[in-house]
Amino acid sequence: MVNTTAWAFRGLLLAGALLTLESCSGPALRASEPPAPEPVLLTVPRTARLVPSGVKDREGWAQAVLDALEAQKIAPTVEPICQVLAVIEQESGFQANPGVKDLPRIVRRRLDAYAGKLGVIGRSALKALLQHKAPGESRTFEKRLKGVRTEQDLDRFFRDLLEAYERHYPAFYSAADLASELFTSKRLAELNPITTAGSMQVSVRYAVEQDDGEHSEQEVREQLYTRAGGVHHGTSRLLGYPAGYPQPVFRFADYNAGFYASRNAALQAQLSRLTGRRLLLDGDLLLYNDQGKPRDEDSQSLSALLAFRQRHAPKLSERQLRKDVRKEKEASFEKTETWRALKQAYERVTGERPAYARLPEVTLQSPKLSRERTTAWFAHSVDQRFQRCLARHRVQTP
Repeated sequence: MVNTTAWAFRGLLLAGALLTLESCSGPALRASEPPAPEPVLLTVPRTARLVPSGVKDREGWAQAVLDALEAQKIAPTVEPICQVLAVIEQESGFQANPGVKDLPRIVRRRLDAYAGKLGVIGRSALKALLQHKAPGESRTFEKRLKGVRTEQDLDRFFRDLLEAYERHYPAFYSAADLASELFTSKRLAELNPITTAGSMQVSVRYAVEQDDGEHSEQEVREQLYTRAGGVHHGTSRLLGYPAGYPQPVFRFADYNAGFYASRNAALQAQLSRLTGRRLLLDGDLLLYNDQGKPRDEDSQSLSALLAFRQRHAPKLSERQLRKDVRKEKEASFEKTETWRALKQAYERVTGERPAYARLPEVTLQSPKLSRERTTAWFAHSVDQRFQRCLARHRVQTP
């Protein structure tokens, strides 16, 4: 006869032993699994090896990139380093003060066109102004203009030209009220084609805003023409804001088209599908003036959003929608009622998960460009350089 009590006791002992073994060996077994690799923090020498081989002073560029990442509190791992290096290579070919092809002709054409609006008075005033010299200069502005080669040359030319204009202004327009209203120092400053500057072609307006009043605009411009200053402001512009992009190519597009342009272009595409309205997918839900401030009139995207509200989100008030859209250049836009309503409606109507980002459709216009380009072209071009940088790292890593 089998002793059931004894077998039951043995079963309990075996179960307890197994539990004890599992509790003792579990952590040990888990500890034996290979831990996730620690991110590799690159030094100056290792970063320098990621800079294209033909670049002069590769360690100097590497130091500038690492300093800029430190200022943004970003760990110097290979991905952010390669992102910054890719933009530098694309924008200037590692030139702190890049040259611009045909710069004297570009500027003279803009000056002549503007002065020509005033007829004989404007042309005479411009001719007289260009015959003056800045203090300490042996050359007239006319001769200096013929010799400008870099962005910094032109910035300094315009700075001195405006000072001369303000100094000699009464002699030009003692009795020309119309001319005085049109041919002003502010208008002359607007003719300066240099709105982005330095090795990463950072928006001057952005750099001035980030400086927070510590320096004048001209001082900020001078900073941009140094290696350290250009990389510092450019890295801030490229990586200094949160975004849930699945690939860096969308951040490269934002660098060209504006904060969250890729995210907002995806929303515009979804809005277009829900409303049946054809929209320009440029990443701007509002209209903006030259200073980057929202204008009063409604954009096509905002009109489409208002139509979407009536059809798909009647509980969302127009007042709330207009308030939400003002956050389109911020991460917080994704927490607004408008964002949630549109994304939910898109999934409900189409049965598809709404994309977070897409490349915006923007045609680039700049006197610095020799031919028509787009934001998508820019983003893909930078991304190719980024991928080559990653490939250099893989080759160099044992």
